[in-house]
Order: sequence, then C-alpha cells, then structure tokens
Amino acid sequence: MKICCLGDSLTEGDYGVFGKKGIANVQKESYPFFLKKLSGAEVKNFGKCGYTATTYLEYYNSGAVDLTGTDIVLILLGTNGGLDPVDHTPGNDDYLELIRCCQKDAPLASIILCTPPHVTENPQMSNCGYASQVRNAVLFVRNAARRLKLPLIDLAACGLFTAENEAVMQPNDGLHFGAEGYRTMAEYIFLFLKNNRFCQ
Repeated sequence: MKICCLGDSLTEGDYGVFGKKGIANVQKESYPFFLKKLSGAEVKNFGKCGYTATTYLEYYNSGAVDLTGTDIVLILLGTNGGLDPVDHTPGNDDYLELIRCCQKDAPLASIILCTPPHVTENPQMSNCGYASQVRNAVLFVRNAARRLKLPLIDLAACGLFTAENEAVMQPNDGLHFGAEGYRTMAEYIFLFLKNNRFCQ
C-alpha cells in the first residue's frame, strides 16, 4: 500500500512558532508520519508550506510529485486561501486541475479530498485571521467532492479540532498543529480509510 499526501504546511508538518507568523517550523512528526505508523503503508509527504492550490499545481507540474504506484492520494489544500464556494477564482480551477492531473498520473489510485481543519479565531494567537478563507475552502472542497463523486475526509467536522482544544491541538499559533494534533489528524484519516475499506 502506498499513500501520497499532497497539501500545504498542515501536510508538510509545520508546528508554527509561538507568537510568530510566517515562520516555518517543520518537524518530522507530521500527519503523514503518524499515518505511516498507523497504517503500515508507505506514506509519501509532498506537503509544501504556504502553498495554495495555484502554487501547488505549479509545484506538481514541475515534476516534484511522483505518484508512481500510488494506491491512495490525499489532497489537503485551502488553508492559504484561493478557494471560493460562490465566486469563480483561478484557485478553484487549479484545485480541480490538480485532481485531474492526479487521476491521469495515477489512474488506479483512489483520490480522496480533505477539508482544512479548524483554525483559531482568537485574536491573541499569532495566526488568527485565516478563519474566513478556511470556511470558504471547506465549503468549496465539500462541493467539489460531491460534484466529482470523490471520497471526502471532512477534517473541519472533526469534533476534536475546536476552539476549546486549540491549546492541545494547535498550541503555538492556533493554525498549525503540534504532535498531538497531527497524531489526532492521522488517526481521524486512518479511521476513515479503514472504515471505508481503502486500507485494512
């Protein structure tokens, strides 16, 4: 079993820095790291901090993402904006084009979309300000999954990612997770994969 994880800093494993924003603090204990431990699968982390669907598509088209032999592709994008459930945006087009590229390059793989998870609305947290664009992304990704008939892992609906749990899950900046948050994300994703028979 080979799983490829495409996304932004929440895939790459950015822990954030307390009191700072825009500074990557990437650690190896990302959600793909924990997913590998849970599933026993080969899990490839293709996350890139700060990327939108548009910049990720450029990255993908550069040849940096290799889906050879992939069984499952997980796409988690939208935290950095660019997706809109109402208005047409270039980001919407690029997100859908990325899906098409994955389907073309890995025709036997299951393409699974993930909504971005909860982000803080607490103004005391350094990465407050993402909530509005994340809400838009969540609605867009849900609509895209429904329209394209693709499986959806709705991280935004995970009851463990809430304002009350930010101190545990997203302790540094209210956006990026810590080890407990990434472990929980991996468990939520693995449970979905297992319950829907994508992996045993």
